[in-house]
Amino acid sequence: MRIELRPVPESPDAVGTLDGEVLTFVGRDAFVGGQPFPQGEIGEALAEAVEEAATALWGSDYLGSLSRVSGLNRRSVVGDRIARNGLPDWLLRILAYGAGHPAPRALGYLMLAAAEVLDATDEHPHADTGALAHQGLEDALALVARARTMKRLPAGTR
Repeated sequence: MRIELRPVPESPDAVGTLDGEVLTFVGRDAFVGGQPFPQGEIGEALAEAVEEAATALWGSDYLGSLSRVSGLNRRSVVGDRIARNGLPDWLLRILAYGAGHPAPRALGYLMLAAAEVLDATDEHPHADTGALAHQGLEDALALVARARTMKRLPAGTR
């Protein structure tokens, strides 16, 4: 049994496929081809699919990032817990979208940055989230461009 978390264009509610069949969730209840499917039967395959999608977004040490972005307790996103209890449908949809993104690792880092921005604006309620995020992205791009430019300059020049 193989679950692949990814967008399914012909089924916008889907979180992916199970052996080629459309897989959807309502809450933590799975449906394959519209029929209920017990967690006990798909738990291990779901945990593997979550690991694969999360690894695409954040690398092999994804647990902290998945917890941070989702706001779920780190223990809730560990493989054996996922196999036993599943994950909420909203998080599976996020993982499916992210895994299907053309640059999943970049999206994963941007999601972590978004979590930081949201946390910063929670601490400073008068901050403009959009402006902070926009300025942060512009600053990051400029700093990386500068670093790469400096790397190419001959020694002793600035």
